[in-house]
Amino acid sequence: MSFYNKYRPQSFQQIKGKSAEILSKQIELNKATHAYIFAGPPGTGKTTMARVAAISILNKANDAKIKNLILNDNHPDVYEINCAVNNGVDNVRDNIIQLARLAPTMGQYKIFILDEAHMLTTQAQTSLIKITEEPPPSVKFFFCTTDPQKILRAIQTRCQTFLMKKLSENDLHGILSDVCISENIEFEKDALSLICKEADGSARDALSILEQISVFGYIKENDVRELLNKSAKNVAYDLAYSICNLDRSESCRIIQASHLEGRNIGNLILETCTIFQEAFKYVCLKYKKEQRIKEIEDIARTVSTIHIVEITEQLYNIFCNIRQTVSEDLVAMTGILKIIDWYAKKIA
Repeated sequence: MSFYNKYRPQSFQQIKGKSAEILSKQIELNKATHAYIFAGPPGTGKTTMARVAAISILNKANDAKIKNLILNDNHPDVYEINCAVNNGVDNVRDNIIQLARLAPTMGQYKIFILDEAHMLTTQAQTSLIKITEEPPPSVKFFFCTTDPQKILRAIQTRCQTFLMKKLSENDLHGILSDVCISENIEFEKDALSLICKEADGSARDALSILEQISVFGYIKENDVRELLNKSAKNVAYDLAYSICNLDRSESCRIIQASHLEGRNIGNLILETCTIFQEAFKYVCLKYKKEQRIKEIEDIARTVSTIHIVEITEQLYNIFCNIRQTVSEDLVAMTGILKIIDWYAKKIA
């Protein structure tokens, strides 16, 4: 079983955030409404929240058999529908409207979890308006979506909406650490930090990357960098130093070498941008990162705060331009040289 399924939360206590607290309390007090929308970026727990809610609603006696039936998608009263595939009006009528009219088989409610609900056609959504407005007393709906604006306003107004946020890097780091401990996997903290940054708030993505690299039994930062097609960690610092020292030849050498090695130049530029961002935090917010603090201090002493901000912005612009072209080495090289020329004039 994949990590993201094996370690998926099975109770509200395992889910962070106010949304889980509110929904848990509603169910506990028998005040849960008939329809909910869970909206947010991919991998932030929308479908997980719906499944946990289904467990809480149908399994108040905490029966392990019922819980496993729901988790394994075998409960006769819980219907999880992939709306990216079953998105037409006929599917909605057959799989939802007709079934909703039937009495529950095992429990008190029939529960419909509509994953990727924004993929439903306009006609399919229109056919759901009446039943979401006046549903049978034994029916509850959970609409899970990454794009709530595509759900008809007439449905939105009949639902309670919970916005799911991206997980912080600290939260992701905690999740990955716990998984590594459970799986008896040794790891470097920087390796997990790199995975968390790459996952961009998605627990599913973070666990997928962790599972890939876990085959070695010991998770090293350099192995993670290799997997993610990132340059060695010192390369971004070397590029940052070349900018600070106005060393045009060194910056060109670094970019050319990374290109010849088949590295992702965009990732290199973004990491360099992050270094200057950390230097700004160090100066203005008194923020100290545990690792590489000496390098950050050196940059902060060498470059004035206003120039750090400007260089950070220009590096990010290079990164954005790289994403729109196939000649990433050329865009990166010319962009870095322009930054150095600009900086040389400012400090002249």
